[in-house]
Amino acid sequence: MRRYTRRVTTSPAPRPRRRASASSTSGAAPDAARARAEALRAEILDHDRRYYELAQPTIGDNQYDALVAELRALEAAHPDLATPESPTQRVSGRPAEGFAVVEHREPMLSLGNVFGRDGLLAWHQRLVRLTERDDFGFVCEPKIDGLAIALVYRDGRFVQGATRGDGGRGENITPNLETIRTLPKQVKAPKGKALPAAFEVRGEVYLSKAEFARLNEQRAEAGEQLYMNPRNTAAGSLRQLDQSITAARRLDLFVYQLGWVEGDRPATSHANAIAWLNDLGFPTNPLAQRFATIEEVATFCEGWAEKRSALDYEIDGVVVKVDDFALQRALGVVGREPRWAVAWKFPAEQAVTRLREIQVSVGRTGVLTPFAALEPVFVGGANVSMATLHNFEHVRTLDVRIGDDIIVQRAGDVIPQVVGPVLAARAGREAELREFRMPDACPVCKAPVEHDEGEAAYYCSNPDCPVRLARSLEHYTGRGALDVEGFGEERCATLVRLGFVTSLADLYALPEQREALLALEGIGPKTLDALFANLEASKRQPLHRLLIGVGIRHVGSETARALATHFGTLQALREATLEDLQAVDGIGPIVAQAVFAWFQNERHLALLDRLVAAGVRTDEEVAARGGILDGLAIVVTGSMERWSRNEVEALIKSLGGKIAASPTKKTSFVVAGDGGGSKREKAEALGVEVIDEAGFVERLRALGWGDD
Repeated sequence: MRRYTRRVTTSPAPRPRRRASASSTSGAAPDAARARAEALRAEILDHDRRYYELAQPTIGDNQYDALVAELRALEAAHPDLATPESPTQRVSGRPAEGFAVVEHREPMLSLGNVFGRDGLLAWHQRLVRLTERDDFGFVCEPKIDGLAIALVYRDGRFVQGATRGDGGRGENITPNLETIRTLPKQVKAPKGKALPAAFEVRGEVYLSKAEFARLNEQRAEAGEQLYMNPRNTAAGSLRQLDQSITAARRLDLFVYQLGWVEGDRPATSHANAIAWLNDLGFPTNPLAQRFATIEEVATFCEGWAEKRSALDYEIDGVVVKVDDFALQRALGVVGREPRWAVAWKFPAEQAVTRLREIQVSVGRTGVLTPFAALEPVFVGGANVSMATLHNFEHVRTLDVRIGDDIIVQRAGDVIPQVVGPVLAARAGREAELREFRMPDACPVCKAPVEHDEGEAAYYCSNPDCPVRLARSLEHYTGRGALDVEGFGEERCATLVRLGFVTSLADLYALPEQREALLALEGIGPKTLDALFANLEASKRQPLHRLLIGVGIRHVGSETARALATHFGTLQALREATLEDLQAVDGIGPIVAQAVFAWFQNERHLALLDRLVAAGVRTDEEVAARGGILDGLAIVVTGSMERWSRNEVEALIKSLGGKIAASPTKKTSFVVAGDGGGSKREKAEALGVEVIDEAGFVERLRALGWGDD
């Protein structure tokens, strides 16, 4: 992220915890307002130092934005409080010690922020009023969460690279930038065109999500503290005095702007300048687009707010710029911001809050999972008070302690997770913090907790633990399993708590308890009739859905389908040996052992007997024998044009073929539509034939199939 965009200009960000709001001071006496302004300036400057110079922030973006917004409101209400040194009037940050200082020939300015369509339209209206025209276009591109840099080229050769610093002076990090493989060391003008004697390019250095994950895997294996986020890791990597450390981090780069030029500028608009830079070999963002209207800009920004997680790099918004250079110059700069550009900010995906407690939940398989109870914080567009911690080993690797200030992350609809502790905030508080230990007894039923050496999971040893049963009931009735509508989390928990269900098979006995169920709050006759109808319909689901529902370890949808298709009936699967299971396409030794062990458990067999007695279907639609594809194992992947993938699989079965879940050396061929992805790649690596939909139809016709 370009921290210089951390400002609130058109719509409010959530207030940080334990802070006074602007409204509480705007009407206060001048002395109180002055004291609050001074306190805010000191706090903001301290956060800027931690962010820019140390790459160790102790608050999140939205919390920082709220501090700046409060200071701005105070200065607006009391103009005598505004000073040139205020963080609202200049770019924050200063060159770090250990690097030579570079004076930027042109300042690296800040950007104002908007937080939605209304703010963007208000910004546009200001431009219309200033220019008395509305026929100008815009260029938009994702705002990379990295470190802003300025690159100088002379006679086509890269000669200097510097950080933003305070906007006027930055750090000379030329040797470190030279380690970035995507940064051109030498550029040549397109044929027939001259290259300026010297020019500056501005861009953003970032760390990809994949590279960030790789670095943290290495640190976890070495028992080292994990990096908190890609932005801080990239910033710290560029500021290494040892160039080899930077090189090992595999940083990347996007250039987003042409800076100063000695001589004639090669373009009259931002879009043309980016195209020129791209022609020279600079890595420009392929997602950048030019739009003629502000409504198109707003739609683009809203789209990337929803799709940001699909990118392999972090973005925290979209930068919007007036395209025409002459109009940019006419609009000029106000304070520390260009009028002609703005940042549409997305809800911050990370924030800092206090870890109040680490609690433990129990899953359907009995696994105990620690989770964080937090002081509520606004992050990712929602108020968050709980976050996942995955397992005990993860807690230990992160080294989070009860009472820590921690970074919590929420991206879109993803479950909030703890990123790690703010180590800088521990100083002086070590005695208050407590390390977490997994409990010896289940927090629900008090049964002993089991833990196998070498595994991360801890288990409740009681198969009748009520929470385990309720979660199993949720899973069994879920959409991916038996798909029994009407059995959500709360209803499943109620049925278990009140004793209506003590086993999954009790579901099908619920109609016998109609009168007792009608006495429950929220269940009327129509609701009950619908539940019973859904239960009856679930009995007709094919075998693979049942295998998913009963919760066999390691058996997901593809594995369940492979087992059901291979054996055809539940009875055949019950009688299968370990060798039989290992012979199934796509089933490895670990999965085969888990399935075999599940079917050796008398408790599980008794459950199956009760389900069969209740009328649950125990067979799968299997391939027709003797067809033209008899004996062939075929994988279908990707999306088709003529048929759906399910229709292709059904056709293969009707012609005697067998559907395999994933390519193996035993696979006959793969039918791959658009987006075949990993299965196509795996097939090619194994030397398995891959054909498209048209090739599949041609092969069937060659075998005597007619589709009329």
